[in-house]
Amino acid sequence: MPVFYIDTSALVKRYRTEQGAGVVEVLLSDPLPEDRFFLSFLSVIELTSGILRLARGRQLREETASEILARFRRDIRTLFRIWPLNEEVAADALSQVEEHRLRSADAIHLATAQKIASLASGATVVMVSSDQELLDATHATGLAILDPRAPGSLEKLKQLRA
Repeated sequence: MPVFYIDTSALVKRYRTEQGAGVVEVLLSDPLPEDRFFLSFLSVIELTSGILRLARGRQLREETASEILARFRRDIRTLFRIWPLNEEVAADALSQVEEHRLRSADAIHLATAQKIASLASGATVVMVSSDQELLDATHATGLAILDPRAPGSLEKLKQLRA
């Protein structure tokens, strides 16, 4: 049973057209019955903030921003499982910062994915991200990775689901 942890750099591809959006669309729009998709509550904050900032900077129309956020809220209810930000994740994130020299948000994403992996016995936990530093650190911890922008990522997704 694959468990996909999706960081914000990959999550945004569900709502905005950019490199790798097609892979994210395949991942989320055609899931296998056993697929599970997790986000950190940090991603809820980051995506909401990012969309609203784009609208404020007039890089996105207000109407489009509202539509994206409404779709995201629907997805939170129906598609994603949200992992809380708590003391345990924060402490583990600090360890990730010290070990891998990650930015704070990336450390939180990695700590969250590792916590999920520790509880998902027998499942392959996959970090879905377009952040190379986070992917490198994730790979070093032994979790599987999927970069939606990478060549061959659709084929890799098929292999992970096999």
